[in-house]
Amino acid sequence: MRILAVSASLLALTLPAQANPTLEGVASGLYELEKTHAFLTWTVQHNGISGYSVNFTDFDADLVFDAETPANSQLSVNINPTALNTNYPDPVKKVEWEEELGTDPRFLNAGEFPAITFTSTSVEQTGDFTGTVTGDLTFLGVTQPVTLDVSYGGVANPPWFGQRDVIGFTASTTLNRSDFGQTSMSGVISAAVEIEFSGEFLPKNWFRRCESISY
Repeated sequence: MRILAVSASLLALTLPAQANPTLEGVASGLYELEKTHAFLTWTVQHNGISGYSVNFTDFDADLVFDAETPANSQLSVNINPTALNTNYPDPVKKVEWEEELGTDPRFLNAGEFPAITFTSTSVEQTGDFTGTVTGDLTFLGVTQPVTLDVSYGGVANPPWFGQRDVIGFTASTTLNRSDFGQTSMSGVISAAVEIEFSGEFLPKNWFRRCESISY
């Protein structure tokens, strides 16, 4: 028990303190998605009785963050529709199913439309650490306005990122896939699609600066 207690104490000393939501001292500027701590999920209702969720596994985002006036911030997102992760239990069929979801014209149709993009057009602050981000979502070649409900999670300065500001956000929205021309499997798959994001952002180009250093 004593060894476990000592190990836990040492671990606590090496990890940064949990971030509290604050904008004080946060650097404004261009941030990029820290992809090892980013999650993007879409969920539809299946047969009207349960939710079916799929994760995107390859997406990028750039954030121009104004810490003093968050409403001046800007966001752009690019998603690879072929990079998916489902909970299909058979490993062989899992690969086949994820490829079908990504490329089949009934679903994400990546062969014809190889990217899903979002570009913000306005930001509104609704609370100290909450807001809405409205922008143009392009999916299946159709562009429609979409509004995200966004919460700012805070800032951390972990030692493995050189004490640089790492800022976190969650976001969610519900869209109607028929607005983008997708009406396949109506009655089996709901028209409403719930989108959820949770992730962290680092100052832009930090990874490339780090890779250029010789050890």
